[in-house]
Amino acid sequence: MKRAAITLAVDAHGGDHGPEVMVGAALDAVAEDPGIEIALVGIPSDLQPWLPASLPPRLRVVPSECALQADARPVSVLRTGTASSLGRAMELVGGGAADAVVSAGSTVALMALGVKMLGRLPGIRRPALMSRIPAANGFTSMLDLGANLAVDASHLVQFAIMGVVMHGRRDAPPSVGLLNVGHEESKGHAVVQAAHEYLLELPLNYHGFIEGNDIFAGRVDVAVCDGFAGNLILKSSEGLARMLFSELRRSLRGRTRARLGAWLAAPAVRDVLERYDPAQHNGAPLLGLRNVVVKSHGSADRPATLQALREAGSEARREVPMHIGELISSYGADSIQ
Repeated sequence: MKRAAITLAVDAHGGDHGPEVMVGAALDAVAEDPGIEIALVGIPSDLQPWLPASLPPRLRVVPSECALQADARPVSVLRTGTASSLGRAMELVGGGAADAVVSAGSTVALMALGVKMLGRLPGIRRPALMSRIPAANGFTSMLDLGANLAVDASHLVQFAIMGVVMHGRRDAPPSVGLLNVGHEESKGHAVVQAAHEYLLELPLNYHGFIEGNDIFAGRVDVAVCDGFAGNLILKSSEGLARMLFSELRRSLRGRTRARLGAWLAAPAVRDVLERYDPAQHNGAPLLGLRNVVVKSHGSADRPATLQALREAGSEARREVPMHIGELISSYGADSIQ
């Protein structure tokens, strides 16, 4: 039975900044959204320095025995199980005590524990990470971002369907493109060629092959690729955005004329910086599991981590896993080999 409030199980130990950022973002989330409850999972002594003397309503601490190392291998992750903060958070969701997991831990750990403790949706062969990439006309939903470095055609087809559900466009069916080295149907290796043929047969708004620049031009709503290519595109675009922001700020702080121009252009510049700031888009859902799991960027600060918590709450309210399962089944994509 659905609860009135959405409960997020938050792994307090993932990420570069540890409990300080996760605890702060959790406090911000319950202050901002009266419909959110948070179970903050971690080693109590590590969390204590960042917690207020009196916990606010709708936030509780759930003790764990340990935290996973960032470079932990799948075997070690699974062996540690529910003793870790991430494993305990997964257990809360799998047992129905929470609605979504949020962690800044490694993709390896999220995949291993997510598949083991939550399970894949019926017919789903591989979960996939998705993110919203700023584009000329809004954003492009791209998946996979690194959960699957090697894929076959059936994986790419299922990624496309999951991306359509997650994109959430209401005015028209989301458009889908398959990343390739050119738009021509003759280009690409056997895997993308086979996926292309599958996608042409489905009742999707499929636009065929796209190139990397089409993602930022907003040519399609959903861009589908393997995790190797997706991760390279994501990290490269984040690095480029940060470099351009840094160079712009340095240039505008230079000569008097530049400073005057910066003052006049400040509102427009601020809008652009906010729109393309990677922190504004933090929170990558791991789609294809029976429950909502959201990965926060390992380097995310407090505001960016809050954005990941918002993303998890939104997905839980929309019941994204249920809708993915329904669409996968209705398209017959659960039986693709």
